[in-house]
Amino acid sequence: MTDHKSKLRTLIVDDEPLARVGLKHLVRDIKRIEVIAEAANGFEALELIDRLKPDLLFLDIQMPGINGFEVLQQISHLPLVIFTTAYDQYALKAFETLAIDYLLKPIRLERLKIAIEKVDSLDRRLTNFGAILNPTKHQELSSVSYLRRFVSKQGAKWHIIEEDMVILFYAEEKHSFLRTKNANYIVDYTLQNLEGKLDPGKFLRVHRSALVALKQVQKIKSVGSGRLELILSDGSIQDVSRSYSQEVKKQLIGQINLLET
Repeated sequence: MTDHKSKLRTLIVDDEPLARVGLKHLVRDIKRIEVIAEAANGFEALELIDRLKPDLLFLDIQMPGINGFEVLQQISHLPLVIFTTAYDQYALKAFETLAIDYLLKPIRLERLKIAIEKVDSLDRRLTNFGAILNPTKHQELSSVSYLRRFVSKQGAKWHIIEEDMVILFYAEEKHSFLRTKNANYIVDYTLQNLEGKLDPGKFLRVHRSALVALKQVQKIKSVGSGRLELILSDGSIQDVSRSYSQEVKKQLIGQINLLET
């Protein structure tokens, strides 16, 4: 959080070195901007945003690995965002994410100053950025489109897991995990966060500690006392708690036979 007189701790994210150099050169003439770091791709951006928690993000859209929109979907700390791109076809989607502005490359100093004036104007209307950077607003931004790919860091290596590969998400010992046919990956979400980010037509909460991919459910088994078990595509069995049983039946019975014990 900041006020309209303080420096904006700023992160520049762009996969083009010359673009980063050019933007850093331009912002030297803007007193409010303090560039604290730069990232050469979306993966570096995720790490730096989590660690440094910047106030402002200059974010390129087209980058290798994960693009700028996907970066915003993955983060828990939400800075103010100004998109920078060479392509104007992303403008509508950029503003749907509640971005402050959208700058086309090559960026001109006068146009950059207008973008920062928008930040200042917003600052003056609010006592602090917390009025817009709250969990509800962050969920609105992240839910502009459902997550279709998931990012996980295992050691020094980043992994991108496509939606169709996911069997389920589960919570265990204060961490959340994603399971595929071949591996388990830690993910930086709570299951509650994930419920707002996943397509409800494809994923379903079945237990306080589990969200399953509907297409990965092969059989449903009644085990008595209102409880169900799901047999998943990898052969694993997932309990369905009583509180979720009716919704599971509503979603799946008719598509998948219910096996009585």
